[in-house]
Amino acid sequence: MSSVLLAEDEFLIRAVLVDSLADVGIECIEAATGQEAIDVVRGDQPLIAIIVDIGLPDMSGEKVIEAAAQHRPDVPIIRCSGASAPSSLPPGIAMHSFPKPYSPSELSNFVASLVRKG
Repeated sequence: MSSVLLAEDEFLIRAVLVDSLADVGIECIEAATGQEAIDVVRGDQPLIAIIVDIGLPDMSGEKVIEAAAQHRPDVPIIRCSGASAPSSLPPGIAMHSFPKPYSPSELSNFVASLVRKG
């Protein structure tokens, strides 16, 4: 079964999103740090989408997005950020932006719609 990688350091946000994604039939692989997320991205676990919080404790989520774009170019990437600063990612990385705060059900439904399109 393919899963969504959820890179989010805040436990409560992560837990609510895992439940919300499960409600729409999507399983999650959780990563609380950027390095955990990069390890999953570089691994061989099938992924159907990657959700990345920009404010991870050990590195910017944008480093995770760069690794995801390199290792999983066909997997949709969703960048979540409460910061109003523009992305510092190089041009050409395809991703969707989802501003914080967001409703877990809105994000889950958005992910489900991306997965169905793919």
